[in-house]
This record gives sequence, C-alpha cells and structure tokens, in this order.
Amino acid sequence: MTSESPHPTSGRALHHPATDAGYRRLITRRRRWLVATVVLGISIGWPTAWRFPSDGASLPVILLFCYVPCLAIACLALRRTRRMARILATYSWQAYPCHYPRRSPESPRTIVIRFAEDHSPVLRVTFHAGDLADRENSTPNTIWFAGDPRYGGVVSPVGGHFPVRVVPDSPPSPGLPGTPEDDALAERAELVKGRKVRMT
Repeated sequence: MTSESPHPTSGRALHHPATDAGYRRLITRRRRWLVATVVLGISIGWPTAWRFPSDGASLPVILLFCYVPCLAIACLALRRTRRMARILATYSWQAYPCHYPRRSPESPRTIVIRFAEDHSPVLRVTFHAGDLADRENSTPNTIWFAGDPRYGGVVSPVGGHFPVRVVPDSPPSPGLPGTPEDDALAERAELVKGRKVRMT
C-alpha cells in the first residue's frame, strides 16, 4: 500500500517524490534489461560464430533473427521511458474516476478514464506495465493522470509511485476541442508531433 495522499499536489508530476522514485526505478529496470540483452547476445553469439564459422552458418543466422528484435525492443523501451519523462515534466497529476474493461488474455490492457461526464475515452496501457488495478493500489476506481485527455499521457495508481504510459486505444478524431495552450503543451510533451498523435 502506498502512503501517499489520495489527492495530487500542484506542480509537475515528475517533481512529485513518489513519481520521481518510481520513474527512476523504471529507467533502471530498462537499462538493466538492455545491458542483459547485449551481454546475452555477446555470450551466445561470439562462441557460436567461433565454433561454426562456415558449415554451421544457419545457427548464427537463426540467432541473429531472434536477437536483433529483442535488442530493438529493449532499446525502444528505454527510449519510450524518456518520452514518459517529458510528459511527466510537462503536466501535473490530476485524479479521475476510472475502471478497467474486461478483456481476453491476448488483448492489450486498457483503462477507461472519466475526464468529464461526456468524455470517457479508452486508453491502452503500453507494454511491460503490469496490472495497474493491483499495483499497490488502495483505490482501484481512481487513477492519477498526467497528459492530455485527447492524446493520452501517463497514469499511476493513487500516489504517483508507478507511472505507466497510456495512449488512445484508437486514433483520436481530428478536430477534438482544445485551446491553443493545450495544443502547445501537447507538442512540448511530444504527445503530438507535426500534428500527428504519438500512439506509442
């Protein structure tokens, strides 16, 4: 259980102590994952290439096709962690009611956040997130959100200790209402780039 206040304080989300600590844990995990992937590739790839320089070429090729996607995913995860930091450094935490739709095991995790009476979009939780409803969460019907309701952002269980990137489950409709200030913030946080919504 988190001991943080159920109500977010003012100021940028990344300046919240629990969020800063949670973000640092996340980036450390992803850096370790990247280093482990590189070390694993070297420890398996080098002996394989040395032992089978020509007649066993199929094994190195198979390893290459398995390893390169794993390395790319690890690099991408670390890069997206930095995008999360940009969002958290731009927006403040806000508390909203939410619920988690039932889903099949193979479908992505989603969350429905009620930003207003007539606006409750379905947001998709990005990969490697775990189950938000159970993650040290004493109030699973409330979520902290930092971002733009039109384009997604970052969510955390109450307390801000477990930040997770969320994106619209389907591309947002063009021309959604927003002030020029809202649009400028979304551009600064890289939720939108060149008028294109970042869906990752």
